[in-house]
Amino acid sequence: MATRGARRAMPRILIVTPQPFYEDRGTPIAVRYVARALSELGVETEILAFPMGEDVQLPHIRIRRCANPLRLRSVPIGFSWRKAVMDVSLWRSFERLIATRRYDMVHAVEDAAYIAALLCPAYGQPFIYDMASAIPMELQRKALFRNPLAHRLVSGLERRVFERATHVVCSTGLAPYVQARAPEVPVSEWNFPAQAETADAAQVEALRRGLQIPARDRVLLYCGNFASYQGVDLLVDAFRLVHRRNPQISLVCVGATAPEMRDWQARLQSQRLDSVHLVERQRRDRMPTYLGMADCLVSPRIAGRNLPLKLFDYMATGKPIIATRGDAHQPLLDEGRAMLSDPTAECLADTIVRTFEFPGEARAVGRRALGYAAQHLSWDAFVRFVRSIYRDALHEPLAGYGSVTAGR
Repeated sequence: MATRGARRAMPRILIVTPQPFYEDRGTPIAVRYVARALSELGVETEILAFPMGEDVQLPHIRIRRCANPLRLRSVPIGFSWRKAVMDVSLWRSFERLIATRRYDMVHAVEDAAYIAALLCPAYGQPFIYDMASAIPMELQRKALFRNPLAHRLVSGLERRVFERATHVVCSTGLAPYVQARAPEVPVSEWNFPAQAETADAAQVEALRRGLQIPARDRVLLYCGNFASYQGVDLLVDAFRLVHRRNPQISLVCVGATAPEMRDWQARLQSQRLDSVHLVERQRRDRMPTYLGMADCLVSPRIAGRNLPLKLFDYMATGKPIIATRGDAHQPLLDEGRAMLSDPTAECLADTIVRTFEFPGEARAVGRRALGYAAQHLSWDAFVRFVRSIYRDALHEPLAGYGSVTAGR
């Protein structure tokens, strides 16, 4: 074990993420981006995560996993008893690591920062809070946390996390929220890379046939989980109105779990919505084919302030994006880069119909989104951003570490 205050040839970082890793879903995708950037910078990085998920092979990256005393096979998105059980196990593994190993910085993701705020000061260990969402606001969706006393308690804990963090790096649009509650803490906002792979035309055509989408139909595509805040219910209600006005549009929704597939298929059959095609969650390497099939992309989120990671992939395609107005989308999307709609079924239906009726306007919006992504959301820009976060948090440059990318 390195002695306190001793420096190594490379920094050592511990990323603590309270999710399965790796899985093709929001936060694990973001963590993988950060790990890959640190790998390219030559930074020695350990990732402590739940025991579910696939291993990731990257130079300088080692994955550690907490125990699984109940032998759980999965942990759903959001608060649940399974999440609570695994968080306790993660806590124990986290404490063992910082008690026996010295890290230059802990990178605590989401609610792991609450654990870090309790453990790290006792071990003289600085930490970065990687904040995907405002947890007090997210928990208010649960009945248990809606009373004023519970909200004040969680908000007080959040303020303590802010005050103890060396740096807060948050989802785009959340910096004002952090600054209002902790003016002294340094804060930055993530801009994840927008990278699109060219879809194979034959695979796209095969996918259309497999989904039984008529050759004449245009395709509106949604990608993401089916949690209530994503607004899939709103999207389907809007699409029912769209289909009455333009029956030559098909809606494809990708990302359902097996139980959600069963429930939604029964619902769609009862409503005779055969132009809505449901697809279970896909591996990330399959998504270029789905994106390539789409004529237009949609994000109907109705709650929350954290920016959906899908937007970065959407923008990189250059295709028109339809999105609901609100804090989740508008830090990145404006009227020039997306077709924005109020979050009602009628307004969303009108926006969808208008997008397909005026393809020239829609294509111009897609091109502007692509231009913004090319200028501001490149992989090299992301690596430089990660380097700047750690340079400021560690109070030393990372120059000299890693690949050519690191020096750009």
